Amino acid sequence: MVEVPAGELAEVAVVSCDISGHSAANGVSQLRRVAAINRIVADAIERREPGQVVWASGGDGGHVVFFGEDWQEHAVRLMAELCSWARGERVKLRVTGHVGEVDSLTGADGRTQVVGSGINFAGWLVSQATGDGIVVSDTFRRAIASAPIASEVDLHDQRLRVERSYEELLCLLSLEGVRSEWGKPEHDYASLKLALKTGNGWDALYYAKRISQINPRDHNVTAALERASRMLKSSTGANRSFLELLRADELTEMLKLGHLVERRPGEVICRVGEPGESMFVILRGEVGVYNLEGKGFGGTAEANNVHRAGEVVGELATALKRNRTADLVAKTDVALLSFISEEVTDKLSDTEPGKEARRQYDLFILDRVLQHTVQATPYLFGPLSIPPAHGIARVSDDVKAWEAAVRELLPHTELVTVAPGGFTLEIGEVVRAMNKDDPEHGMFVLVSGSVQSSSPVVAKLNGTRRPLLWVDVPKLFDAPPSTYERAAEPIMVLRIGAKGVDRLSLEQRAELRRSLESVVGEVPPEYEYDVYLCHSSRDKAVVREIKDRLWQDYGLRSWYDDAELRPGDSTRKVIEKGLMSSRFLLLCASANLNSSDWANREIDSVLHLDVKREHDDPKVLVLKLYENESNDEAIPRIFRGTKRLHFQRDGDFQRLAEFILAAGKADDGRRGP
Repeated sequence: MVEVPAGELAEVAVVSCDISGHSAANGVSQLRRVAAINRIVADAIERREPGQVVWASGGDGGHVVFFGEDWQEHAVRLMAELCSWARGERVKLRVTGHVGEVDSLTGADGRTQVVGSGINFAGWLVSQATGDGIVVSDTFRRAIASAPIASEVDLHDQRLRVERSYEELLCLLSLEGVRSEWGKPEHDYASLKLALKTGNGWDALYYAKRISQINPRDHNVTAALERASRMLKSSTGANRSFLELLRADELTEMLKLGHLVERRPGEVICRVGEPGESMFVILRGEVGVYNLEGKGFGGTAEANNVHRAGEVVGELATALKRNRTADLVAKTDVALLSFISEEVTDKLSDTEPGKEARRQYDLFILDRVLQHTVQATPYLFGPLSIPPAHGIARVSDDVKAWEAAVRELLPHTELVTVAPGGFTLEIGEVVRAMNKDDPEHGMFVLVSGSVQSSSPVVAKLNGTRRPLLWVDVPKLFDAPPSTYERAAEPIMVLRIGAKGVDRLSLEQRAELRRSLESVVGEVPPEYEYDVYLCHSSRDKAVVREIKDRLWQDYGLRSWYDDAELRPGDSTRKVIEKGLMSSRFLLLCASANLNSSDWANREIDSVLHLDVKREHDDPKVLVLKLYENESNDEAIPRIFRGTKRLHFQRDGDFQRLAEFILAAGKADDGRRGP
């Protein structure tokens, strides 16, 4: 047993080693390498007096701690042996040396353990080595330089390394048979060249920005952007950055306005509730979206969404001048370009490249706001999604149809910021601020700020809920102009022009007209869906009939898996969102339900809400599908005492729909059907 005085600070030398890429090797190779390192360290321990060396193993390496005096020759010999073994085995081994203070204690297994700043620094130091020889701290260099072994080593290439709390001079140590190097230089110019060679446009943009922050007129940056502009491709087509659309000269203008932001894993980029003054283009790494809509983390560390190089995050808060609605956190080392909207508006040059860059930026913002508005508003999203038939292929077709409809609307859409002034808001103020042709016709959606309505109901309309203020679409729908009281600024209105609506399909326009009834000036519903259709896949035919009747006859929106799940979606996440955004879970009860794993999980997830509610205020509604099944067959045991309706019984479906409609309009005190 090693006997080292415990509880006393001691100055020690630490030789550390670590195998690069150890986890990628197979199990046999890993075992053989670890055994070899342990044999080398065991020999070093045997050469010293008992209690003078402690081995803190880390699996694929570790720290050898030398106590006492005259350790220099032993430490250098150990370094030489480790490097010789690595060279013979063609293993990339990082080897370092440091001198610092540690304390010692007896561990649970009876062996000596070392703690303190010296061992902490040694752990950091090994991460700085390249695997091409030996790296030592300045304290180690000074201790070696004054010892007899100094004549046999070469201490060279001193460098300053700064990282968080460490600001240290390091150098290389070479000796016979070991020539240490810092490895390939990590110069921005070299990295820029490598990024261009490998076709990584976002990395090239990152290094170009690093260089241009020091010298904005560097010709290397100008030449690099010529090539990088052709390489910029986002990882997902749905979240493409506006930078992809720019030519090299336009990209140069925009790059000047981008602020480089770098974060380490776990560091927060922005939080819910903070002002959304800037948006971010990810250049490298992964950004996780958490605490969406300020609803917390849901008991999981899994991100709501993960975005990667080329994607844009935080753009809606910036575009709509509102506070953040999610936490953005670095999941890896990340680099982002931050764009402040006011700077883009005020500082882009008046040259042709600058004007085109500004145009592409404005078009990108408008596209994002339109997409988000269409997705977030039941009176728009429903009409723009054709009810799908069963099967993935049809779901994919519906997604394409929805995306095509948005593309038709975009050229006829404008985002208008209403100038401050007065206490009232009229449609004329919005129209006067617009640039589009035929501005008096269209649908006007409040997307930022808030106003107070008095007709048809008295309510405060908030832009985060996307209320519809005015509708004037000839031959489709019109509502008399209303005057609103301003409640909070800045007020921004998205106008979707009548000419764009005219380009939608006949079926889409018919559905749009149906959904627009009674929504002008109304407070948008708290829930995106009226009911969540919980069912067995064996009952899809009758459940689709229920979904269609609820919408066509009563204007009620249903969450239905075939309509909501798209190729590539996380099934669990989409279902969770559907459950949270539906007023009721409609249990489509049949004998098939008991064998459906997904249906039973859905029931379990909302059951606690139903238990907590009053008897006359249920969360789960039961609709028995088939009359020829007994209640014991069709209805889960826990709901057999619950009042249920029968789909095939005259009048029951109407009573169900009327109850759901009433629940959406009532403030409180709902009654069961």
